[in-house]
Amino acid sequence: MAIMGRLAGKIPFISGTGAGKGRAAAQVFAAEGATVFGCDLDADAAAETVELVEKAGGVMRSLAPVDLSTEAGAREWIDAGIEVLGGIDILYNNASALRNGPFATMPAEDWYFTIKNELDIP
Repeated sequence: MAIMGRLAGKIPFISGTGAGKGRAAAQVFAAEGATVFGCDLDADAAAETVELVEKAGGVMRSLAPVDLSTEAGAREWIDAGIEVLGGIDILYNNASALRNGPFATMPAEDWYFTIKNELDIP
């Protein structure tokens, strides 16, 4: 039985679906009838989300592991999703990573890691 909802027929790409807000978004979008294409760095967590969505009657596919902080990783995710699902209607950019600490004592590599993952991914 097909799920009908506000997002029936839509294809959202949701990043960071292995846990937290990304997982919750995948579940909600699928419950509203969307066919979700997710991704995560953690392949096991991403697969668990797909399983949760499908057990609830939704449709989801995923690419994992994939690193969206690189242009090649982002392109791989988008290209794979379009190949598998035929297009994209919605982009929910959730993936992110940061390293917190006092700015005055933060090592440069932590600063650059945070910039790469908080600014470059979007």
